[in-house]
Amino acid sequence: MSKQTEDLLNRNLNDAFSLLETKKYKKALEKLDKAENLAEKLKSQDFLCQVLLQKGAVLMSMDKPDEGQAFYDKALDILRTSDLDGEDSELQFTLLKTLSQLAGHFKRTDSMENAEKCYLNKIKVHEILLEKNPEDTDNEIEIALINEAIGKLYERFKSEDMEPENAMQYYEKLLKKRERAFELVPESNMYRNELVQTLGKLVDLHVMQQDYESAIELQERAIEAFDELFDDLAHWSDLKAKSNAYDKLGSLYAETGKKRLAKEQYSEALEYYEMILDDGTWPLSVKMMLVVELMERGNTFLLSKEHVRARESMDLALKFLKELDKEELDKLEEEMKDSAKGFMNIASVFLEEGEEEEKLEDSGYLTKITEISGEYAKTLSELGRDEDAKKFTVKSEKVFGKLSD
Repeated sequence: MSKQTEDLLNRNLNDAFSLLETKKYKKALEKLDKAENLAEKLKSQDFLCQVLLQKGAVLMSMDKPDEGQAFYDKALDILRTSDLDGEDSELQFTLLKTLSQLAGHFKRTDSMENAEKCYLNKIKVHEILLEKNPEDTDNEIEIALINEAIGKLYERFKSEDMEPENAMQYYEKLLKKRERAFELVPESNMYRNELVQTLGKLVDLHVMQQDYESAIELQERAIEAFDELFDDLAHWSDLKAKSNAYDKLGSLYAETGKKRLAKEQYSEALEYYEMILDDGTWPLSVKMMLVVELMERGNTFLLSKEHVRARESMDLALKFLKELDKEELDKLEEEMKDSAKGFMNIASVFLEEGEEEEKLEDSGYLTKITEISGEYAKTLSELGRDEDAKKFTVKSEKVFGKLSD
């Protein structure tokens, strides 16, 4: 009899879910009432929780959020009072699986709020489990993952043409989820990167409104997110992200006239470039890309009349190029195959190899860098470094001549 009852209960649950998907809510509730009676006959907490969660989802779909949450809460209360070491050991998995299934349904039907509520109730499941077993840190990791999933949910339903005010509210809501995920798993590169990106969006929105003080506060929080990053063990891309964070904070301080603080941030940013360039772990191809960025960074400072900052960037780039030898150039060519040509030409200019024997092939990088080098020569002259300026001027003119041959 119990096997037949269980089969009938499962059919009612499956039918109810199909009716939910086709928006036949009253019929779905009728099926769930039958399923609930059968679950009580079987004295099955597991089946009863499935029924209660599905009833909650149907009522949510009928725009009855309070009634819907009441059914979710009943299922959570059953979990809260259950003995997970005994006959109810599978109950937690039933709740999590059913809530995931319902969240998937709501995502497919573009019901973001109801999908979010399923995720929030999944968090409550893990919080209950954490109360029962504080030693099980896996639940904290799961809560972090769910917060990140909610963040992804926000991104999925984000409007591309939001007004700035709405965008601000959206990113502030997203920030709370990203901060919570990172707070729970601070060693996670993924959660840190997601948090920094979200903070960056809010910084840009505040800059658009010329609210630099708020932008600075948010960017300082972005830098704090790197506190758990061990520089000596970090991947070069994480060090570069950290450098970008300092550069951005420096530009914000510069906008508010805080030149000393801006200088400090720019110097911090440059240290991370130097750290990557000095580390033999990273490929030459990566370092050459950073050299190009350094030159472009220098050019940006030139345009804003920040001559000392420009000199620091350019000198670091040129120091690296001048220290390359023929063996390293061969290694670079092997690393990058066909795409190495632009970088090879840049290095060749400063190593003074091959310029007389053959015409330089330009990939776009070389023209750009020689233009920047010409501008840098003017800056060197203004700084009293006439001999260096003369060398750069001659070198730039020679390369332009080769490219135009």
